[in-house]
Amino acid sequence: MRASPARLMMRTLATISLAASLGASPTIPAPPPTATDILARVTRRDAAIESYSVPVRIDVRLHKLISLRFHLNGTQYFKRPDRLALDMHGVPAQYRDLFAELGTPLSWSSLYDLRLVASTTQPVTYQIEGIPKHRGDVDRMVVDIDGDASAPLHAQWFCSGGGTIDMHITEQEGVGGYDLPQHAEADMNFGGYAVHATFQYGTYTVNETVADAVFTGR
Repeated sequence: MRASPARLMMRTLATISLAASLGASPTIPAPPPTATDILARVTRRDAAIESYSVPVRIDVRLHKLISLRFHLNGTQYFKRPDRLALDMHGVPAQYRDLFAELGTPLSWSSLYDLRLVASTTQPVTYQIEGIPKHRGDVDRMVVDIDGDASAPLHAQWFCSGGGTIDMHITEQEGVGGYDLPQHAEADMNFGGYAVHATFQYGTYTVNETVADAVFTGR
């Protein structure tokens, strides 16, 4: 018995559909971003920065039995790939050295071995852990990055002596279109001292010569 024209048409369409489905390229999901990829998104506007200097004011509240309040003024310097210095009178050398170890978003990829430890999709968030590449006072760092580029970065450092630093860093677009830290709030605990510090950054001078002596303390 010959098939009707309608049935032949249905068979033809089914054959074409099967052939198309077999020949279609499978959809391959994009690989998850690495910690370095995520951090590169945060600093993508700053790719052309090789160095900078910026005035910084730190307002400090220190507590151990009694509370003290004071402020400090100085200058922060950065030079690629990972050199950071704080020139500020009244801050002991050991704490200036620790500050250099903490780094800045531009230097974290050079200072730490980074890995993505957690992420969410709604809202988009990432948590990155960093282990220092060189031995120092910092044991590890954890950074929380929001998918919203305007949200502060939340960084925590855990030090070998048991001290901790918890910092929220707000970056804003400045002259030249760069996104560099403009404000930071830090809570630090060392040896029974609780310290809250507010960092306020001034106008950045970008890509001018910064002498190596700034970073060696000599």
